Order: sequence, then structure tokens, then C-alpha cells
Amino acid sequence: MFLINSVSNFRDASIGSKMKNNVLFRCAKLSTLSNTDIQKLEEINLHAIIDFRDPKEIKKAPDNLSSKLEKKYVNLPISASTLSRMVDQKNVKGDKVETYQNVMEESYKLYINNHKHVWKEFIKTLLRSGGKPVIYHCSAGKDRTGIASYIIQKLFSNSMDDIFKNYLLSNQLLTTKAATAEQTTSSNQDNILVTNIMLDTLAKVKKSYLLSAINEIKNNYSSLEKYICNELQFDINDLEKLKKLYSI
Repeated sequence: MFLINSVSNFRDASIGSKMKNNVLFRCAKLSTLSNTDIQKLEEINLHAIIDFRDPKEIKKAPDNLSSKLEKKYVNLPISASTLSRMVDQKNVKGDKVETYQNVMEESYKLYINNHKHVWKEFIKTLLRSGGKPVIYHCSAGKDRTGIASYIIQKLFSNSMDDIFKNYLLSNQLLTTKAATAEQTTSSNQDNILVTNIMLDTLAKVKKSYLLSAINEIKNNYSSLEKYICNELQFDINDLEKLKKLYSI
């Protein structure tokens, strides 16, 4: 098993019996990457390091990459302004876990509906990989990275039980501090209004969050395959090629 110890929430995104191991990796930001682990990444001949963070997050904690790894770096920014929307909803519905869980579910819908260009480039990058390893991450490696993992894992017809199990591992592998370190609102005034309940909710994943994205795909686009083909403009041949690249 290939493991990077200096990065939070690092794990193999390949699950089930059909996907190759040690070629698709998901994790939190690579700002903590040690020299030893930099060398390990250089040795596995990566095709790409995909960063889903927005410029504001990256500025606070840029990935610690060698010049060789920097050539593999791809930024595909996604921002749902989740913490800012939590502050807004606090004023409407109160400082409650349920308030912020609803915001998280809405964020997952925004990831699907407002960032189709990102998922298109994500799949294009995988298709160009030649089957070489790819790392993809966001800040904590749980939400945006969770959506990316769902997309690829579901294409391989993995069971939802296995997909959820892989997704929910973030709750075991992340502390609240690690999961929320770079998360701020859009204004200093709003940052003062951030509460511990807010941060604790933001730090965790729940099955209902990923289900929110899955149901959004089902309700608006019929199926994941149709979402990929009709909205992201791929075809069945692309999907088959992708499966061959990462199949055992």
C-alpha cells in the first residue's frame, strides 16, 4: 500500500474489485508534504496533482512541491463559500448543527451544478493520464475531493456501501483543526461571527451530504453517466477508455 504520512487524509481512492490500486489517490492539501514524501511522489511517475482549492485557500497554504512535482500541478478551483453561507444562515435559523448541516448539503448541490467545467477538466486529466498515478485534493480532502471520488468510483459500478465507507473515512482521519485550518469567510467582520458549532460541522462529512449531490444528479440529469455525457460533453467511448485505464 502506497502511503504519504506527512499529509492528512491521504488514501487510495480505488475501491472494490475492479479498480487498480495505487494509481488514484485522494487527500488534504499538500502544504505539509515532507522531503521524504516528496521523494516518494517523484518516484511513482505521477501524471498530475489536481488541486480543487480556490486561490484564497492556496495562498494561505500552498502545496509544498519540488520543481519536478510542480510540473504536474493542475489547479481546478471550486468554491461554494460554505462558511460565509453558514454565517448568513446563523442569523436566520440560529447557531445549530442542523442549520449548518443544511448549508453543507446545499454546498454539495452547488459543486454539481456550478462547477461542471471543473469536473470536465478532472475527467479530461484522467483520460490523458495513460493510467499513470493521479493525486487530487482540496483543503481537507473530504467534500470537493469526496465528489471527485464519487464520480470515478461510481463509474466503476462500485456499491454505494463501499463508496460511502471510503467517503466517511475522513471523519476518522481528520481533526477539526486540520479540516478547517484555511476556511474563512469573505470578510473579517463575518469571521468574528464564526462559532465552534459551525467549525465542528464544517469539519465532518455525513452520508446526507454526498446523498445531496447524488440526488441532485438523479433529479436534474437522470444519472451520473448522462450528467457526464450530456453536461460535461463526453461520450460512451470516453467512459470506456477511462474504465480501461484504471481497471485491474
